[in-house]
Amino acid sequence: MPENPNPQLQIAVCDDEAIDRQQAETLTTEIMAEEGLDCSVSTYESAEALLTAIQGGAQFHILLLDVMMEGLDGMELAAALRKLGDSTAIIFISSNRELALRGYEVSAARYLAKPLREEQLREALVYCYKTFCEKKEILLPTSKGQRGIPLSDILYAEAMERVTKLALTDQTEEISMKFSDLSALLPERQFIPCHRSYLVNLEHIAYIRSRDLELTTGEVLPVSRYRADGLQKQFVSYLRG
Repeated sequence: MPENPNPQLQIAVCDDEAIDRQQAETLTTEIMAEEGLDCSVSTYESAEALLTAIQGGAQFHILLLDVMMEGLDGMELAAALRKLGDSTAIIFISSNRELALRGYEVSAARYLAKPLREEQLREALVYCYKTFCEKKEILLPTSKGQRGIPLSDILYAEAMERVTKLALTDQTEEISMKFSDLSALLPERQFIPCHRSYLVNLEHIAYIRSRDLELTTGEVLPVSRYRADGLQKQFVSYLRG
């Protein structure tokens, strides 16, 4: 079976203040769960401890770093990681707003002020996921062999008798997989069932109506009555980023 395009995200929170560290961990866990993104959050009370873990083989997709810490601070840690060739997404957190301008020196994704605000952290985490973590292509078994297909090229998937029909922006492919297996591989944020036989890419929806939807190509797909509300809500959420 093809590799899952969106494996569990590894996130590290590094802050020498226990209360702030706990808040960042709790908010991050809650936000990622609400966004439907599987993650594991590890916490570190010093930049030295996190650097040692990374040098020892620990790998992370996103780092939430307090800037002002005793000993090695967050900015110095980020600089050290960049020198090692580490391109992990970094979100700085600090009560010192004046240090925000230095974030560009280490290609930080976001700089958030303490105390953390849920919506700002949510935007930062989703931005990092979409920019740095989300896989853009999936390897699937077609009638001609294995093919790498960009997720953005998929319009929708349709359950057929023995295969799954994959409608792409330029052609149609027959995938030698069960519809349910393919559904499990595609990211839930972007692909949602609109009907028991259809899985649609939210990126290509132009209009949603009570019983059907229209794609940007003009093609119309059915919408099940009991899926309509959930589809509407997830479409709005997707457009908002």
